[in-house]
Amino acid sequence: MKGFWGKTLIGITIILGCSLFVPQSSVQAASLRGKNNEEKIFYYLMENMDFNNAASAGVLANIEKESSFRTNAESDNGTSYGICQWHGARYENLKRYCRREGYDYKELEGQLEYLKSELEGDYYYRNSVLEPLKGVSNDKKGAYNAGYRWCYYFEIPADKETRAEQRGDLAKTVYYPRYKDIVLKLTPGQKYKTDEGTFIALTENTFCFKKVADKKAAVLNIPNTVTIGDIKAKVTEIASGACKGNKKLTTVTIGKNVTKIGKNAFYKCKNLTSINIKSKKIAEFGPGCFAKINKKAVFKINKKVIKTYKSVLKEMTPDGVKFKKS
Repeated sequence: MKGFWGKTLIGITIILGCSLFVPQSSVQAASLRGKNNEEKIFYYLMENMDFNNAASAGVLANIEKESSFRTNAESDNGTSYGICQWHGARYENLKRYCRREGYDYKELEGQLEYLKSELEGDYYYRNSVLEPLKGVSNDKKGAYNAGYRWCYYFEIPADKETRAEQRGDLAKTVYYPRYKDIVLKLTPGQKYKTDEGTFIALTENTFCFKKVADKKAAVLNIPNTVTIGDIKAKVTEIASGACKGNKKLTTVTIGKNVTKIGKNAFYKCKNLTSINIKSKKIAEFGPGCFAKINKKAVFKINKKVIKTYKSVLKEMTPDGVKFKKS
């Protein structure tokens, strides 16, 4: 078939003398990583709607019961459609939104973008669903509450009380355990345990080293970065008293991103003899952070900062401690 200002060549229409208009929103693709619709929805909720694992589990429990995660699911004689079974006027709003924003309403991306728009743009949904789900605790109880509230205030099925309880239980017993360990963003103040030790998130992308993983280990490496889930965050601080009184520790390496060593961090580590400080940007050595370590200890410090660091460390370390350029 010939088109306007075009000609057909082996079944392909070539447009001449004009450019195709692509709506801006169509190039702003949603984050749809994951191997199936269930996973894609989970990641979308975490990354684009700021839901935690528990809140996302609550939504997944509802979508399973509404559509089994099928974007083309229909019910009510074709008047309800999609992953959330939008009905009547809301179904028409889904199609209208996707048409306006350049999405296909039959595809998951379009349905998720509409879902976000609906929750953020409608006063009732924003206050009874969106904000409460953002506030649920990230545990089994939070998953239950999220599943219950989403059903009761968003899906609103017949016999909503009973179904809300069922979906809350599904979120708590199935989906939260399945996704509880996925980390896409650090929570400031929360502890994260790794093979290298325990770390406390300072911000969404920085850590403070809190304590060793193995109290019997002689060697401690405080790394440049720590990876938790999908997050790779810098280790910028060592907590006060992090290794205080540790008699097993003989060797410590401090990563290049550390800017602060807390008070008494290595106080009375009597067998600590080797300290390799890779960081060139430590602005604060807390009082006593290396006090009463082994008298034969040797500090290896970058030549650019050895003079500055030595002047501070010499005041708190035992006589006999040496400082070498690395």
